[in-house]
Amino acid sequence: MPEASDKNSRSLIFATAGHVDHGKTSLVANITGTNTDTLAEEKSRGLTIVPGYAYHHFSSVIDGVECNNTLGFVDVPGHIDFINNMLAAVGAVDGALLVIAADDGIMPQTREHLAILDLLAVSRGAIALTKIDRCEPDRVQTVIEEIKQLQATTSLKGAPIFALSNESGDGIDKLSDYLKSQFDDGSALKESGDDDRYFRYLIDRSFVAKGIGTVLTGSVRAGSIKTGSSLKHTASGEATKLRSARLDKTELNEVYNGQRAAMNVSLDHKLVARGDWLIDEKLFHPINRLDATLDFIDADFKLNSSAQYHVHIGASHHVVNIRHLGESLYQVKCLESMIAHHGDRFIVRDPASQHTLGGGRVVDIFIPRRKRSSESRLAQLNAMQHENIDALKQLLTMQVDGIKLQEFSICRNICNSAIEKLLETLKIEDIGFHSLSLEKSSLPVLLHEDYHSEYRNNILSYLKDFHQKQANQQGISEPALSHGVDFASSHLLFHGILQSLLDSNAIKRTGTLLHLPSHKTSLSAEEEAFLEQVRPLLLKAGYVPPRTRELVEMTNIPLMSLERILRESAKAGTLIKVAENRYYLPETIMILAGFIEQLIEAESKEEGFSVIQFRDASEIGRNLCIEILEYFDSVGFTRRDGNSRFVRTNKENIFGK
Repeated sequence: MPEASDKNSRSLIFATAGHVDHGKTSLVANITGTNTDTLAEEKSRGLTIVPGYAYHHFSSVIDGVECNNTLGFVDVPGHIDFINNMLAAVGAVDGALLVIAADDGIMPQTREHLAILDLLAVSRGAIALTKIDRCEPDRVQTVIEEIKQLQATTSLKGAPIFALSNESGDGIDKLSDYLKSQFDDGSALKESGDDDRYFRYLIDRSFVAKGIGTVLTGSVRAGSIKTGSSLKHTASGEATKLRSARLDKTELNEVYNGQRAAMNVSLDHKLVARGDWLIDEKLFHPINRLDATLDFIDADFKLNSSAQYHVHIGASHHVVNIRHLGESLYQVKCLESMIAHHGDRFIVRDPASQHTLGGGRVVDIFIPRRKRSSESRLAQLNAMQHENIDALKQLLTMQVDGIKLQEFSICRNICNSAIEKLLETLKIEDIGFHSLSLEKSSLPVLLHEDYHSEYRNNILSYLKDFHQKQANQQGISEPALSHGVDFASSHLLFHGILQSLLDSNAIKRTGTLLHLPSHKTSLSAEEEAFLEQVRPLLLKAGYVPPRTRELVEMTNIPLMSLERILRESAKAGTLIKVAENRYYLPETIMILAGFIEQLIEAESKEEGFSVIQFRDASEIGRNLCIEILEYFDSVGFTRRDGNSRFVRTNKENIFGK
């Protein structure tokens, strides 16, 4: 028989649900051989207080390949006093096993647990009708009919009903075989190559093991990770390393989406609480607000926006305010930080936490500061309820300020390679868009072709008009141009649009001034005479030009007149103002920029260069070096990070050729 490998490991986790004392724990014990009630109080009281975990391992062969299968159970409390523990356990399961005793029939917690499963959209599962040995056949049949009516309008409407006895064992094999058959459709196969999403691990328990350290138990909700990899702990923000992992008693080199695993990490046990996450650091984005769809069990229920409700998401519990935005859309606000992503489901309970009111699904975690319930925002949220590619298509047509792919990818947990596939799909379907680079963002903004053309035409038209009216000026600064065209969106987007125009040579940048490529300055007679007089002085001075007052002595031009002519020359681009009293020739600036590029080539690009290194290369005094480098920072040629600087783009992109 072919060998099974980690890549052929399959895992499904089922949560028990149902009223207290209906036989959930006994049923799990009969299937797995494990009693999940481990606390002394649980044993003495005969009821489950905290979620218990048990596993049944078996192998099967599909298409000639042997697969290792793990059927896992989360045995949740059935008593109403421990509903919070139940909610924490069912937030990360693949299916449900609803347990109903034939003698009691459908009870209050049966209904509430089923409602919770329905609100969480748990559709895989089965219904176990226990204690049939205590009832007449007519009673069993009556309860079966009642169950069919109850499940008909829920996510478990297609779940089969198994009549059984935990005492005699009748019917348990049939239920067990059915649960095992859930592996046959292939959906339980957890390939290690889950490359579309970053790693997310939901923590439900933590403890310290002697000689090992901090051990966490929980479920992998997305992605995969190998031992030795680094992760981010969401509650503390601290980085930690995955030392080892286990599935029940089996050591794992890698854990995949859908698996339940125990993980040994290099993290202080005291920092960890149930409901925390271990995630890829690229996903780390704590929030206090989220927008979501929300459905209530009672269709006539009305929210009180000033009341505080209880939200259970993942394995965490939060006290929140909820505000209706419009239609089925709501905004959830929490005083403490939450971790959530698009598609995550949650449960809402009343202010006293006595009743389940409804459930929701996260739509967006990047909430605008203004117009949170405007028509345009509601339209965006409706578009964001679709699958990735359809959401992108709709958002492109409606978002005049573009789609921030960085936010889109974090919200939906889409890795960069998957983003590239989405962009390729847009191109194949001939959907016109521009990809605009933004500062401090690893992913671009997508702007529909129609919006980009409108902005482009406005900018080019304004520059043409500006050149006609200000023929003696080299160009216009970026802030002045943005104000001139009345650009209503962010300055980062405007900068991205300008960069796309610069890249296509539709416009040019000389120093800090933007202009059309065909524009030539028309200097006044005074400016030409001044330039003819001062240019030889600046050339002779080299890298250390005379200060303004020194130019007064060298040219015999009064200070006020000289300062005016210098300002006009800077506007015309014939001189470049580096500091309040220093003006350079453009060609000298290009040489100094060349020194910096040489420094970067000689030194490590990752480490950048320092003021001292630039001083030594240029042989300019330290104070003037600082002024020059601050000028380079301001025009976007260099970027400062602590005591180091890095080149952001080629000098020609800033200062022309």
